[in-house]
Order: sequence, then structure tokens, then C-alpha cells
Amino acid sequence: MFPRAPSRGIPDWPSCRWVTSISLTRASARDDDSAFSGHVPLGDATLDMPPDNGFSRSGEVRPIGERLRHALEQGGVPQILRRGVNHLIAPWVEFGSVTFFQRRLDLAPEVPRPRPGLSVLQASLQDVPLVLEASDPRRTCEIVRERLGRGDLCFLALDAEGRPIHSGWATMLGAHVPELERDIVLRRNEAYLYDAFTPPARRGHGAFGFVLDHLFAKLQARGAQVVYSYVRSDDPRGQRSACVRLRPIRTLGHLRLNGHAPLIFGATGNGLPTLVRHLVDDAGRSLR
Repeated sequence: MFPRAPSRGIPDWPSCRWVTSISLTRASARDDDSAFSGHVPLGDATLDMPPDNGFSRSGEVRPIGERLRHALEQGGVPQILRRGVNHLIAPWVEFGSVTFFQRRLDLAPEVPRPRPGLSVLQASLQDVPLVLEASDPRRTCEIVRERLGRGDLCFLALDAEGRPIHSGWATMLGAHVPELERDIVLRRNEAYLYDAFTPPARRGHGAFGFVLDHLFAKLQARGAQVVYSYVRSDDPRGQRSACVRLRPIRTLGHLRLNGHAPLIFGATGNGLPTLVRHLVDDAGRSLR
């Protein structure tokens, strides 16, 4: 089991929670978008993967028109301005926030709701090609095999032709939050959602909420009583999608100067999962 030491010395930042609450209420919730961006489970080979911030990906420079369109879809002109400022001042100054979400699984039985035209598949090692078909392009065969090999859950939404259009992951082992340089410690009855993804061309079918329903039912059957996740502040679409099935509980701001460890703003506790330092090394290997 993990140690239970909570993180300390994190000052409160009320304005961060206020700003996030505004962004969550300005648009209606949808259940057909990707969410839970930036999540890295413990030991995952993607620990040092750069975030998809709309400007560049590892080994790829997208055209400026595509980057602007992506930012507009995510959050309009404010999203373009925020990403522009972050891009100009990085790597000397990095800042942002993450919002944690929660769903209680001990209040009532979780019953997946049917969705016309969709079916669900719990992925196994034999289904790695299908998982990659509905995953972020930065995911690799090795990453997917590692996750499934350690017991993480992956559910796929399949269309009427049996092709995957969405993937969603869950673990009961723990996770790493790279923005905060903290690790999430899960108790025996807790679970964590991460890396939900719908290819842009396949959005609009309600696959995100459909897969979440099946993950909740499976986690409840495994004894989980509460499930957590988080979404970055520069992913307003992901935040709106998360609100379909989960409840925002706390926002933590982070500020990193010249590559040093981040300063974290916002009160811990009050429903947050336990956050500690250094459960994984710099290469992403678990220190348990």
C-alpha cells in the first residue's frame, strides 16, 4: 500500500476556484467530448510526455490555422489569449490550475444506460490495436500494454460497425499529477479515472458518458466507493464533459518559475484525494 502522508504547506487560492466555477457554468454540459486530460497513472511511460496545449506535440508542429481552430473550439478567444501568454513566457514561467472531480459510488447501484448505436468492450491485451484506434495519438502499444498488464481498466465504445470511437481508463493503484509534481494515493475503496479520449471526427455520439457509466459499474463491483479525476484549466471542454457524471470539488493553482518545483495554491483536504511527493522517480517508475 502507499504511505498516507498528505501534502502540506499549500496556501489557499479562492480566486482560482471562482474562475473555474465561472468557466464550468457558462456552457451546458455535454457527454461526447474527451476529458480528464493530462492524467498519468503511476509508472506510466508517459510521465514526461508534453501536454497537448494546442501549440505543438512531440515530433509534430501543427499549422497555425489548426492550432487557432483547436483553441477556439476549446474555449474561444480567452483560450487563445491564455495559450498565447503561456507559450510566450515558457519555459521561464509556467502557470495554470487543475480542477479535481469526484463521484460517490456508495449511494446507489450504478446501472449503465444504453445508447442507441453504441456497444461497450472491456479491453484486454488482445485488444491493444482497438484501444490505439480510439486513443490520443501520443499513446503507444507499449503504454497500453503496460496499463492493462498492471490491471487498469479500459472500456471502449464501439459504433454499429464495431469500430472504437472512444476510450476511457480507470485504476485503483494511484496516479501522478505532473502539473503539481504530486502523486495521488488511493485507499482500498477509491478509484481514479484518466485519459478519456474521443477522436475529433467521432465526437457527438455520447460515447464519453456511455463509457463512464460502464466504468462506474465495474469499479463499484470491485468495491470502489468513490472515484476521482482531474482536468486542466486550459481544457474547458474537458471540464464541461466531466460535469456530466462527476462533481467538481476543488481547484488547485500552480506556478513554476524557471523550471523549479511548482508552487501550489489552494486548500487540500475537504474531499480531495491524498496528494504526496515522490511516489515515482523522474523516469516515471513507481517507488512503492
